[in-house]
Amino acid sequence: MNRFTCYVFSGFCAILPLSQEPAPAQEPTPAVEHQQLDAIHRAEIKNKVEQLIQSASTRDRAWAAYFIGEYRLKDFVPALIELLNPNSLESDWETGYVYRAVLDSLIKLRVSVPSDRLAPLYERFPDETLIILARSPSENSETLLSIAEQPGREVSWVAACNLLAESKAPGFAAFLLKSVKIKIEIAVSESGNKGYWGGGSSSSVACGVFQVPDGFPPIALYQLIDRPRRDAVVIAQGPHPVFYERQVVDPGIANQKGAGVTDQSVERSLYCLEYLAALLGQGASELELREKYSKSIAWSGIKRYKVDVISFRELVIGKFERLKRQCVDKELLSESEAEAEALRPNLIITVRDMRENKTPPLPEISGVAKVSNP
Repeated sequence: MNRFTCYVFSGFCAILPLSQEPAPAQEPTPAVEHQQLDAIHRAEIKNKVEQLIQSASTRDRAWAAYFIGEYRLKDFVPALIELLNPNSLESDWETGYVYRAVLDSLIKLRVSVPSDRLAPLYERFPDETLIILARSPSENSETLLSIAEQPGREVSWVAACNLLAESKAPGFAAFLLKSVKIKIEIAVSESGNKGYWGGGSSSSVACGVFQVPDGFPPIALYQLIDRPRRDAVVIAQGPHPVFYERQVVDPGIANQKGAGVTDQSVERSLYCLEYLAALLGQGASELELREKYSKSIAWSGIKRYKVDVISFRELVIGKFERLKRQCVDKELLSESEAEAEALRPNLIITVRDMRENKTPPLPEISGVAKVSNP
């Protein structure tokens, strides 16, 4: 038993010595004796957990949750889940430690939790919530889809999408088609052989210090990551697997640890097309639709310019509609979903005038933005 376990047991109860039984005719083997002591010890732990989990003290309940996971006491899982009361989440600052202890034990016990208990926790404990939801992606598809629709960390979005793709969740194909933003970049010049490209990736880092007050059990912190590291555990297979790391923070100011979250930006539209390809049983390169197009146009007058831009736009729209029809044929998308206004292609069309002589100016075309040439 570690020192934290000893602390609680010395503080809340005294473990009575074992009664002296008459010596048996034959001495028990060390293995049998160890099993007996282990059974007695577990019984004592269970008795103490039954007391702690019903206590009005936040710290007692945190210790109860900790022991349940530490000793793999699956009989207490229903009581553990009952501690996840969304109404008490913001009641006081100590409650957060109880929730972290509960979520850690649920993860260690590898049990599923009703999504209505987990969904309210996502905003405050996104990593732990997704790890538990990943146990049963099919049963939790509605909650996972709700998470994917929320703005937030990219790694959480990718994890949710991986799990939705794995279960081919209803509504996921519609969500992907709705989320795809197709960029069309057009460069206009006299020769028609000039172009422009942009883009890039970025990441954000949030840092802080996490401290556990004296009197609480050790608290585990979880972090989702988008690349494998030593001791990392995969939770969401897919085109872009997501893993988690776990670190334990002991009580006391001397044991405080830095808590940081790195979030690497992703090309969501590209990922959406990759998920659609996976749902269709294809490779991403087999899809006709792309998330970005570049086209160069040779200037030959206003009328010809309009024809070139509009015809290219219609070409891309046709590719989008054919992808949508594939999803309908594979029963990933219903006819009503396909006809919805929200599933019209989201095109972002920009034109850059790269002519030496910019007279006459490029005419206005509905839905087409003109950008200045640096």
